[in-house]
Amino acid sequence: MEAGTPLRNSLWNLLFRVLSATDYSKVAWTAVLRGAALSFFKEPVDALPLSDNDASRLALKERFFALSDGAAYALFEFLLTDNTAAVKEVDRKLIRRGLNELLEREGADVRLFRDRFRPYQDALGFNETAEAERAVCLFDLEAARRHLYQAQACLVAEPMPQSRDALREAVLAVAAVALEAEKRGAREGDPPPRPVVGSVARAARAAGMPEGMLPGVESLLRRAHVLSGLPVDGEDAPRGPEPVDDREARLLVVFASSLIVFLLGKGRGEEGTAFA
Repeated sequence: MEAGTPLRNSLWNLLFRVLSATDYSKVAWTAVLRGAALSFFKEPVDALPLSDNDASRLALKERFFALSDGAAYALFEFLLTDNTAAVKEVDRKLIRRGLNELLEREGADVRLFRDRFRPYQDALGFNETAEAERAVCLFDLEAARRHLYQAQACLVAEPMPQSRDALREAVLAVAAVALEAEKRGAREGDPPPRPVVGSVARAARAAGMPEGMLPGVESLLRRAHVLSGLPVDGEDAPRGPEPVDDREARLLVVFASSLIVFLLGKGRGEEGTAFA
């Protein structure tokens, strides 16, 4: 997505339509430009055209089209989440409603989820990562939630994806969830569970994982673990971790997300509904 491309133009047009539609007092662009200059662009505001609403719109437009891809998405995240952005809540709802349809139409490689842009390869993979985040939030697993968020952020990092870091965060998220699954499946008198990175063998019984499924799961998780750069069996690889293919990293992060949903599946409602 570069300045002037259909996707970049469509993003700006969405913002323009929404902010202008309810700007009856003709001050919306001035307020948003000031908020963005103070808290997002971090630039002096005394030279901005804050007394002219149309000039403020053009000033924000110039800054938007000068941003990198990642920064353009970050600006939208700022507008949707930061109170200093001065965007009305009704306008935020309209932006949220239109963004994913726009991204789908323009073939973008990200989608909006909970006001953050996440990598998008296909609907199934995106839904799995979203379901994993809902699951860890439902069980109040803050460490796992942070690792999942960082894994997704690394996949869309600028100027290029940080695939090894994404795998490291995904492996650590699985470890945090596996520990929780093992705790919930512990019996009286069992030794207290401890974190295990790169394996879910001990948590498999608590999660109800079929025996025939475990070897394949362990193999893929081990692959993600090796590529992550984290120590394996307490030792670093003597020659250092091998290069990471961005496509494989995305596949393994989606796998880790699916594994998290499975491990927490025992917490589903009685009627089989996964998560609210």
